[in-house]
Amino acid sequence: MTDDAERRDTRDARESQERSEVSADADARDARESQAQSEVLAGAERRGAREAQAESEVSAGTDARDARESKERSEVSAGAHARRAREAQERREVAAAADRRDAREAQEKIAVAAAADRRYARQAQERSEVSAGADRRIAREAQELNDRSLQQAQRLESLGQLAGGVAHDFNNLLAVILNYLSFAAEEVAAATGPDPASHLEAAGADLAEADKAARRAASLTHQLLLFARRDVVRPQVLDFDTVISSVEEMLRRTLGEHVELVITLAGGLWPVLADPGQLEQVLVNLAVNARDAMPDGGTLTIDTSNITVDADAIAGGSKARMGRNVRLRVSDTGVGMTAETVEHVFEPFFTTRRDDGGTGLGLATVYGILMQADGDIRIYSQPGTGTTITITLPVTAEASTPLADPVPYRRKTRGETVLVVEDEAALREVTKRILTRNGYQVVTAANGPEALALAVAHPGEIHLLVTDVVMPHMLGKEVAEKMRAVKPGIEVLFMSGYARPVLASQGRLEPNVALVEKPFSEADLLAMAGQVLNGHFPGFTTTGGGAADESAPQQERGLDGEDPGGG
Repeated sequence: MTDDAERRDTRDARESQERSEVSADADARDARESQAQSEVLAGAERRGAREAQAESEVSAGTDARDARESKERSEVSAGAHARRAREAQERREVAAAADRRDAREAQEKIAVAAAADRRYARQAQERSEVSAGADRRIAREAQELNDRSLQQAQRLESLGQLAGGVAHDFNNLLAVILNYLSFAAEEVAAATGPDPASHLEAAGADLAEADKAARRAASLTHQLLLFARRDVVRPQVLDFDTVISSVEEMLRRTLGEHVELVITLAGGLWPVLADPGQLEQVLVNLAVNARDAMPDGGTLTIDTSNITVDADAIAGGSKARMGRNVRLRVSDTGVGMTAETVEHVFEPFFTTRRDDGGTGLGLATVYGILMQADGDIRIYSQPGTGTTITITLPVTAEASTPLADPVPYRRKTRGETVLVVEDEAALREVTKRILTRNGYQVVTAANGPEALALAVAHPGEIHLLVTDVVMPHMLGKEVAEKMRAVKPGIEVLFMSGYARPVLASQGRLEPNVALVEKPFSEADLLAMAGQVLNGHFPGFTTTGGGAADESAPQQERGLDGEDPGGG
């Protein structure tokens, strides 16, 4: 029974369990169904909400689309307005550009017309100026012609004075020379009798007086050539103080003991370009004039300085070259001069002396020298207060060089052959005699063609050509040129008293030209011949011939200046 009860209890429990499970399943199913219903309801609500959201979004999209379409329509309308405004602006700009182009073209037409007017006016002005220039040139040429005519007339008047003075002075000098030579001849003739020594001494004294007169004649000729600007100038860069120092002793001897000479040199003077011999002559002439203005004695003062001439000085009447100049002042304490005398002091043969003690060429010569050197001279004087003469010379840009010492003649001849060409027979023979008696072999010719023919026929070498400068048929320069072709190694020495137009350039002797000036002494001729043969001159290069080789003679020359090679 128990087992059956247990089985019943078990069955009942199982059935109860089953019923409980069925009930639980029913509850679960109900709950699930309720959940399902709830979920269906929630899904329906969500679907409704979603549909509502979708409808809302559709409505919002429609509104946005409508707004966007409205905006697009508004933008299209605004773009159309902007395009129309832009097109209107472009049309206005095109119209304005067209207006500006028209205005520019009109302006260009006006400018072209104005330029044409200016060109026509300028051409008319140029034609007027050309015409005025031609008129001025014609007037200037006429004025220059008048000036030249006036200068020529003045020159002819001066030449008349020169001719009269030269004739007078030379007649006097020739009378002195001729008479003293006559005296000397008489004394030489008397020397054959008793007491020959006294007669020979007297003859020597007479010859010395004749020589003195001849030298005065040569000096007069030199002054005349300087005055006429016909003398040969040998300028060099120099210090004016050096020139004054070199002539100081001569000035003291010239002035005499009754005149005190005071020289104040500035030192450090700028260099000038001038002929030192001419500057020495200027100083001597001024000193002589000052001495004669102080017959009872006095003081002659010479001073130098550097000055700069400016526009104010030119405006004040100075005729010195503008810029840097060197000034020389020569002052005396003499009798002085009137204004009228000062106006004439530079005229040839003008003199205030009444004792026939001078030619009146002193200051005229000074003036000629300074004009040749581009200088200026001014005189300040009053009666009783003395005279001051101021000279200015322009500064040269060339480097300063010391004055060259003259080369003394100390050369021994080696029997060189010399060809002398001179149209004046007497001078030709004198020149031949000087050279022959000093050891040279000399051949002579009267003119250029004869000299060339002689050189062609001469079998040996001709070492030196001594030729006059101005001759008929052929000038000395042409003789030298053609002689080079015949005798290529020949050296050239010119001799003349009037060589400037032939041998000089702008009034100055070419540096390679050797010249002995007439009248020359035996010593002058021999010294120049020796210097040429010794290589002191590079050669007459202006003829186209080669310059002499200086190096070998300079190396071989002995201390006495002799050329061992014989020239």
